[in-house]
Amino acid sequence: MKILIVGLGVIGASFAEGLKQKGHYIYGVDKDESTLSYALNKHIIDEGSTDIKDFMHVAKLIILCVYPRAILDILKENNFTEEQIVTDVSGVKEILLTEIEKLPLKASYVSIHPMAGREKKGIMYADKSRFINANYLIIPTKFSTDEAINVMKEVACDLEFGEITIMDKKYHDHMIAKTSQLPHALAVALVLADEEVDTVKYIGDSYRDLTRIAMINHELWIELFLENKDNLLKNIAIFEKKLDNIKDCLKNDKFAELALMFKQSTKKRELMNKEKVAK
Repeated sequence: MKILIVGLGVIGASFAEGLKQKGHYIYGVDKDESTLSYALNKHIIDEGSTDIKDFMHVAKLIILCVYPRAILDILKENNFTEEQIVTDVSGVKEILLTEIEKLPLKASYVSIHPMAGREKKGIMYADKSRFINANYLIIPTKFSTDEAINVMKEVACDLEFGEITIMDKKYHDHMIAKTSQLPHALAVALVLADEEVDTVKYIGDSYRDLTRIAMINHELWIELFLENKDNLLKNIAIFEKKLDNIKDCLKNDKFAELALMFKQSTKKRELMNKEKVAK
């Protein structure tokens, strides 16, 4: 299949690398000339350009790996045909897809979310192996056809994703606020709460694991946070309540209640591990 990938950052280039190795012909578009040169020299793409219009007429599948607001601009400024399938990899869906569904779009449109992000940005950090056994979310729109959904499932299989889940845009943003955006907010807050000058001498794996994602692409995550702020604020409030429970146990020496919370969290986390192994 002829595939056009717009935006050759970490995710876009990783898609390109993995799909090209599966025999697909990959066109790459990026505004940065050095990124295109890197992609061509490393055989991540077959052809490259800074202008999407150079490949619009030949691609069957177009994967938009750019920031949410840029996705809308591309859809408004270009004419897609009925034979084409368009998708995006945005981390938020409800506001974005609501706006997309207002457009006079001819192509089939199926949104996806590969749950395999990294704290690094740039094509030099592309790695198709990041997708192996990762979760893959499919969010249909009113423009989605059965064929388009099946093509996106085939893409997931080509890239060796694990669990494939089809969900609506509202539930997607509800869950992503909990499983992705809240952890990023906590990591940022934890790092900024540190006022010591020599913390690095005392950290271990727990601190490293919890704060890895504090190294954040601020331009992207500002958009993601603000476009899903209602869901994120609800989850921050829930987290604050649980943290207040721990504070209360400490202040009032509630050993039994603290022990119960620890046992409950351990059991819940162990179940997540078992479910992952079972799948």
